[in-house]
Amino acid sequence: MGNLDIEIYMTNFKGFFDKNPEQLKQLIGNIDSDKFFDGVREIVEFNSEDDEKPLEPTRKQLIDLIVKLNGNKKGVDKVMPHMQHHMGLICMN
Repeated sequence: MGNLDIEIYMTNFKGFFDKNPEQLKQLIGNIDSDKFFDGVREIVEFNSEDDEKPLEPTRKQLIDLIVKLNGNKKGVDKVMPHMQHHMGLICMN
């Protein structure tokens, strides 16, 4: 695939988030959007090298990019909703 395909994809990708900034905020949180879009471009360029692979990033590629931009934090703290009851603390799982 050529450079034109990458430019068209990136224009459409950024255009969607320009029209829906709340969706971008939900996706990337406090990450700098320019760094996110640069990372997406790198993924798209990587995917374009293989003709059998779709151009757009996979879900795993996007998740890996977001984790990388967040500082490669290992593990996620689980937040368990609890309720104080007269018999003690109860997990609302």
